[in-house]
Parts: sequence; structure tokens; C-alpha cells
Amino acid sequence: MTEDVLVSVKGLHVTEEAEQNEIETISAGRYYNRNGKHYILYEEAIEGTQELVQSCIKLQNGRMEVRKKGPLQSQMIFERDKKNTSWYYTPYGNMMAGIEVTEMKVSETKDLIEVNVDYSLEMNYEHMADCSIQVKVMAKDSGLFHLQT
Repeated sequence: MTEDVLVSVKGLHVTEEAEQNEIETISAGRYYNRNGKHYILYEEAIEGTQELVQSCIKLQNGRMEVRKKGPLQSQMIFERDKKNTSWYYTPYGNMMAGIEVTEMKVSETKDLIEVNVDYSLEMNYEHMADCSIQVKVMAKDSGLFHLQT
């Protein structure tokens, strides 16, 4: 994998009322592999503002950690069959987020790392949604990235 990458993060939340909310962000980023750990660094824009969130994804042995710094701050840990809780800081207030992974698949080739996670999301100890997240990290010059119209 090259240092210059494209990062696609697609998330889907399905609430108890069967409402679906899907989002996708695509960003240029940097990739590093240190001591068997994958690090992906990128910036995300916050909808409706000019502010950016610094994001870092760390992958190791079936575990994904997502850290965000800036106007939104969080550390979310995704591990199969384990529930992790952490604070999620927003300009509108702080919330305790609980993540319980039900399925996690990681695949890796020379130019692509793909992570698919299904999980249950709690906010302040109350079930909010069943979710999925798909992370694709592609070498920038691999030709794997295509926009669909």
C-alpha cells in the first residue's frame, strides 16, 4: 500500500422505528504500517460548517479504533463480540457511546484494505440503532476508485 490513499467511509444506521440514515465520506489520506498496525489519517468536513475533524483509524488483529479530534471528539473501538464504551464530545453536548460488534470482516490486498462492521449503537446507555460501517482504503494511484453516477 502506498502512503497516499483515498479513504471511503460509508455508514448505515437503522433505528427501532425502521428509519434508515446512510452517509458516505470520501477523503484523501495518508497510510502507514508500523509494527504490524495499519494507520489511516484523513480529514472530514462537518456538514454546514467550514470546520474539519482530524480522523485516525488504527487496525490490528481484528480490532478497529477510530479517533476523531476537532469540533467533534471521540474514540470508538470496534471488536467482535465485545462491548466498548467511550465519550463522544460534540458542540451540542457530551454523550456516552456504546458499541457492540456483531460481525467484523477485514480483507487486505496490495492496494486495498476493506473493513465491514455490523454493530449495535447505544447513546447514554439507550439503544439507538443497529448500524454498519464500511471502510475502504485504496492506494491513490491504484485505479480502484470510481465515482458512480
